[in-house]
Amino acid sequence: MNIKIVSDKTGLTKKAIKYYESEGLINPMKNNDNNYREYTDNDIVKLNLIGALRAIEIPISEIKCLVEGNKSLQEVMNDTLKKVTETINNLEKTKLIISNIINKETEDYYSIGEQVRTLRETLELSIAEKKEFISNTLIRIFPGNFGKIFVSCYEPFLNITIDNNEKKDAWLKLVEFLDDLDELDHSNPLIKGMSNIDINKIEGYKEKSKNNAINFLNGDINFKEKYKKTIISFVKSINENEELKKNVSESIIKSKNMFNDIGAPDNAFDAYLEILNEDYKRYREIGKEINKEASEEIKNEFGVSLEDFFKNLMNSSK
Repeated sequence: MNIKIVSDKTGLTKKAIKYYESEGLINPMKNNDNNYREYTDNDIVKLNLIGALRAIEIPISEIKCLVEGNKSLQEVMNDTLKKVTETINNLEKTKLIISNIINKETEDYYSIGEQVRTLRETLELSIAEKKEFISNTLIRIFPGNFGKIFVSCYEPFLNITIDNNEKKDAWLKLVEFLDDLDELDHSNPLIKGMSNIDINKIEGYKEKSKNNAINFLNGDINFKEKYKKTIISFVKSINENEELKKNVSESIIKSKNMFNDIGAPDNAFDAYLEILNEDYKRYREIGKEINKEASEEIKNEFGVSLEDFFKNLMNSSK
């Protein structure tokens, strides 16, 4: 049959049929009498397959491997699916970065290139590299021993796997959030106050944070009860000791002022980390449950909730 009939049977243009022939995907016989190509039913089958595979954007190179018997149809599909998935992931990352920049409504053309580069590169970091990135950034913002202790509180939850768009978006926002924070210097009261803490004590904080996380997430009832009693005991101690009450109040105010100074008045970091790490979300939920139980007992004894107790404590020092 001639090329016109083949075109009608397959729905392919003459140009496409000739192109597939030039790529070696089909090899019709040549009629020596008229020098025209003679196509067979087998060529029709091949062209229908080629057309179908091209319709789902299987590359010519992959189709050639299939036709020549170098790959099975399953292998061609798997390899192509992998490449398509990679392309989709890259496009999703690009979309999120663009959306992030649009939402910022920035007109700073000089810094936009650096922002895009940072966001793209941090998305590509491994789990260990993401953990190191957050730790180093926090220590840069909160220098010295305070920074090390601060990081130790989050260290058990910094293993971050980004496997969906919500996490990608949360990661980009977290990176931007950290990048926008101002750095503290060693003259800050809290930073300065912790400059002489023994290194062994810092390691102790790290170990305690790790153990707390393990016990919370394992559902250790005895540990949760002990933790609740510690909160209640601490509140009682504050209520009974004026000097301790003053020190705690001053520490809370200094801490609040410090976070306001760096541009982080809310708990955005915790909100992003809850999305990025399911264990941290559970850890926070368990902590809230314990605080709620402790608050009820405190209210029975002092007439105010745990939250109101500390609010009143701060107000009394103003």
